[in-house]
Amino acid sequence: MMRNNLKTLLAALTLLCVLLGCASQKGSRKPKTLEQQKKEALEQYRDGMEELLAGNYSEAIELFNQVSRLPSYIKYSSLARLRGADAVLLKELHESAILMYESFLKQYEGHPESGYASYRIGQAYFIQIPSDWFLAPPVYERQQAHLEMAQKALRKFIREYPAHRLIPSARHMLNKCDRIAFDHELYVARFYESRKKYHGVVQRLEGLFQDFPAQSATEENVLMLANAYEETERFSDATFMYKVYLERFPKGDDRSEVKRKLTLLHRAKAVDSSDDDSTKGS
Repeated sequence: MMRNNLKTLLAALTLLCVLLGCASQKGSRKPKTLEQQKKEALEQYRDGMEELLAGNYSEAIELFNQVSRLPSYIKYSSLARLRGADAVLLKELHESAILMYESFLKQYEGHPESGYASYRIGQAYFIQIPSDWFLAPPVYERQQAHLEMAQKALRKFIREYPAHRLIPSARHMLNKCDRIAFDHELYVARFYESRKKYHGVVQRLEGLFQDFPAQSATEENVLMLANAYEETERFSDATFMYKVYLERFPKGDDRSEVKRKLTLLHRAKAVDSSDDDSTKGS
């Protein structure tokens, strides 16, 4: 997951370098006029791009830092801050890169590349989400902090830059995040069920049915929630979910058992109503 995203970043930077016409154009490093200053900034920026694409990230960062110290009216000073953050991200110093992108957004509010910086923040969190590997616990059993931050950052990017060219990539990452989040909540619900902690089952499954209605409404999950409602004495909710099961799964394996439970719940409700009437009559 992480390698693929870094390859995508490198590919984008390669294209940018081509558009800039990167080439070794060493010249005077002592600008005397504004035009000379701009020319030097462009040359250093190109040199930084060449080092970046060659995998010499530390050298690239040094060059970009030099350009970023130039006056803000020289456009390459702001771009150098962004490319410096890209180099830090490619060095897999994710948290430092995130801080640099965030600093760029604060310092250059409304900059044409603000959307790009916002996207990279989400990507930097996303590539830190642990991947599954052999004999390791599933990703949804482990720390969810980076997952939650990735979801938050990607949703913010999509909301604030709906027409950006990177929206499809952001949606792809967000969909993966949502799938991991769904698997995590379902894992926890099953864990609670195995420990007979039915209040926990209800809490997790209610959240899933609300946030992921299409994915959640499986035969197993509907039955698990109905049973958890019954175990926590939420009998009206249990009755409703058992009826949902019968309606949605006409060939379900547990239809006979569900019908039996519904009969018992109806009888219990009738007894309760009768008791209430007797109490009122006395």
